[in-house]
Amino acid sequence: MGERRLLHHAQGGQLLMRQAAGFTLIELMITIAIGAILIVLGVPTMRGVIENGRIRAAGESWKYGLALARTEAIRRNTQVEFVTDADGWQVLIVADGTVLHQAAGNEGASDLEMTIVDAGGADADRVTFNSLGRIVDPNPSDGSEPIAQVDLGSTNVPGVSGYHPLRLQVTAGGMTRLCDPAVASTDPRACL
Repeated sequence: MGERRLLHHAQGGQLLMRQAAGFTLIELMITIAIGAILIVLGVPTMRGVIENGRIRAAGESWKYGLALARTEAIRRNTQVEFVTDADGWQVLIVADGTVLHQAAGNEGASDLEMTIVDAGGADADRVTFNSLGRIVDPNPSDGSEPIAQVDLGSTNVPGVSGYHPLRLQVTAGGMTRLCDPAVASTDPRACL
């Protein structure tokens, strides 16, 4: 940068001065300042993208668990239960309590907020599928109402741009649907 080189001209034998190509210190400082401004402006948007990704990962985990419980009930021709607890969720056979699968359910999101309710809005912690893949109401293991929906959000969202909590709906037919409760009813992402 700023280095001068002496070049010998082959024909005339005269010396020419030429400056090497590069950035000046001022150009470099301006580039760094513009980059810093762009990063500062992009951080809130990126936080929203990250939080939404974490919520979606947890929602997909729960959706997978519910689909697995339903599939296993049909495949094994017996009642299979999806049960939640403080450690996550489990899929187990109702008749003997054999655990078929389990997962954390929050996929590493320690600040994930979940509200699990039955069709009446009361707290729920399980749903049982029969051999046809339909929901058994009430749950045979404890007589409780089955899970109807799980609201997923984050407690880490003050000032986060583009934040979207999600809802996982469980229909009486046993199907699950991950939707956005904040969009208009005409939007395909809307909850039923």
